[in-house]
Amino acid sequence: MNEALGWPTHYWAYVGDAGQRADKGIMRETPWPLFVNGREWLTMMATPTQLERLAVGFLYNEGVIASLDELLSVRICEHPAAIIDVRLVGDRALPAKRTLTSGCGGGITFGELAESRPPLPVRTLWQPATIYAGMSNLLATVADDYRAVGGFHSSAWVDGDGAVRVVANDVGRHNTIDKLAGAVLLHQIDLRGLFLVSTGRISSEMITKAAGLGVEMVVSRNSPTATTVQLARAWQITVIGYCRGQRMHVYSAPERLAMPRSH
Repeated sequence: MNEALGWPTHYWAYVGDAGQRADKGIMRETPWPLFVNGREWLTMMATPTQLERLAVGFLYNEGVIASLDELLSVRICEHPAAIIDVRLVGDRALPAKRTLTSGCGGGITFGELAESRPPLPVRTLWQPATIYAGMSNLLATVADDYRAVGGFHSSAWVDGDGAVRVVANDVGRHNTIDKLAGAVLLHQIDLRGLFLVSTGRISSEMITKAAGLGVEMVVSRNSPTATTVQLARAWQITVIGYCRGQRMHVYSAPERLAMPRSH
């Protein structure tokens, strides 16, 4: 078992009235205060893997940095306290709130967000078989950890052959996108010809992060939210949900699929 992902524990498994003790890991979720230029900004609840990618991708997705040139260092410190210490070029104000809130509080309106970026052009036509293979390959990649631990979300960059290029696991589905974004910046990954595959529900925050990276297609085993679909249609991002086996639901920008469609 990957001990960074899973915490060894025991439980009692019942079938009807009969129970027996069993042992299996459960997913780790630990607090990581994020310090930027010596100031504490916020605490991230995350699985303690790929934390450098998580921090860099989060700063990029939140608009704090625009490129790796603004990053001086990232240190993951576990003693005497667990923190993520980031040093950036120059001093800067940190945003106090997220781009789009899901509660009743502030945040910019849907219309303002939808108009905040132009629609993405259609650069690639994707075969359905590639999309199905991408989801299948992601599930196969994380299968051993999922059997050992379970309880986490996975996302990946997938290429035109359906092969998984980079994978990220975390208790938070948003964290997996930040980790993938961090991988793009830290390892200078060219996203042209790649699409995003995720096991988790596609929320408005996830599609906003994907749009900021210029991702043309997002595929999930689960559903998108209504706001996600509206934003995806405004930004011309192909959103696919319920991709399971040889089935999928295409909610937006179907023109990226190399297949006939009935109207």
